Amino acid sequence: EKAAGALQMTAAPDEDSSEEDGEEESIQQPTALVDQKGVAGSEVYSFKTPKRTGQMTRLAEDSVKNQTPKATSIKTPVRRSARKPAKKTKASSRASSSDESESDDSGESDSAEEEQETAKPRKQPAAKPGARRRKGGGQDSVLPEMVEEYFHAHGGARPGPTSDRTLSKLQIPRMDQDRLRSALQHAPAAHIKHMQQLYQEHRGQFYRWMLQLSNGFNLLLYGLGSKRVLIDQFRSTVLRGTVQMVVNGYFPSITVKHILNSITEDVLDHSGSFRNVQDQLAFIKDTFEETREELFLFIHNIDGPMLRGEKVQTALCQLAEVGGVRIIATMDHINAPLIWDQNKASRFNWLWYDVTTYEPYVEETSYENSLMVQQSGVLALSSLVHVLRSLTPNARGIFHLLAQYQLEHKDDSSYIGMSFHDLYQRCRERFLVHSHLTLRAQLTEFRDHKLIRTKKGSDGVENLLIPLDGAMLAEYMENPIS
Repeated sequence: EKAAGALQMTAAPDEDSSEEDGEEESIQQPTALVDQKGVAGSEVYSFKTPKRTGQMTRLAEDSVKNQTPKATSIKTPVRRSARKPAKKTKASSRASSSDESESDDSGESDSAEEEQETAKPRKQPAAKPGARRRKGGGQDSVLPEMVEEYFHAHGGARPGPTSDRTLSKLQIPRMDQDRLRSALQHAPAAHIKHMQQLYQEHRGQFYRWMLQLSNGFNLLLYGLGSKRVLIDQFRSTVLRGTVQMVVNGYFPSITVKHILNSITEDVLDHSGSFRNVQDQLAFIKDTFEETREELFLFIHNIDGPMLRGEKVQTALCQLAEVGGVRIIATMDHINAPLIWDQNKASRFNWLWYDVTTYEPYVEETSYENSLMVQQSGVLALSSLVHVLRSLTPNARGIFHLLAQYQLEHKDDSSYIGMSFHDLYQRCRERFLVHSHLTLRAQLTEFRDHKLIRTKKGSDGVENLLIPLDGAMLAEYMENPIS
């Protein structure tokens, strides 16, 4: 009975398997996994390198040799649908590998190359370098680059005509500088109540500024409007009785040497000279550390044209690091913070305050040239006097020689300037210089202050010219600075 029951149980799955084989004939039992001796591990896990018989290469060479020229005919491209290879299970892949191992080597190589060709997707034609793709309608269409075509079409075009509406056609007489200043002083002020409220708010921060200055910080005031009146009130109220120095950064001839000389001569009462700026800064630092004094340095427009340079800002950074020096500076240019990098800004140790006053920039713009103001020459002459007062006596003597020579040739229409050799000979005769290097160093300072211009003639000789008209130069030479 037990044997009969076992036969029935084994017979039942045979019937079921026969039915499944009838329905799914594609599924086959693996032959490489199990055989009569057990698991065929060597057939499953062995790595077999396909042998290259070279049949495809020989067939290609034979086809090239036997090829005959044919008439060219236009063939329409036929699209081939790239089918994705069906996913194989582990059992089927192992079975197929065992079947392929029993076949010939040539059959393996041919079938492998055919499978690689069918598995690779069909390459799409590459787009042109000056084109772009846009998807639309299910197909990729290559469009020309419109931007490149636009610039190519308009690259050689001439600019449009400019307008001839200039200030000279307005028929309005220009005012001189004194008349303009008096007109601005009598102009009615607007929004007086609001401006007084702003001043009251700013004056309420004076003692906070004093506390922050005493703790080693420096103040940077920004905002719309002139800040001279507000700073004068801060100096006269909270800082009364302290050592103060005011620097006008908008002055056209201000230099860092003038600032340091004022500190060493007027504040520290030092009458000696220094070899360079670094020695002078070191002297200022050592002196303030010994005396324990405090100096409140006010710089109007630290972003002025003459203070924006890299060397000037570096020297001011070192001056701000001195223990007894407190800097209160203002700025008005919108891009003024760009003159400092992270290192300089950290060395200044700024505290930023918005002190908008809406006051007109009367003093700050007094040295600027306006198209609506008649240039009488008084402004340029006053600037020249201020610059020459800051120079050494020998430098003023060199400028006087150049001005006198230019006045002697003012009626000569072909005069292009005094040559460097002639100026050097005259300076040697008056013991103003002792070498070419000394004279060139002095001329470099003149160029920095825009007192002279250099122009080479047709023979290559360097000529020096003062950019002032004869009347103004004659007016200065009547009362020269000795």
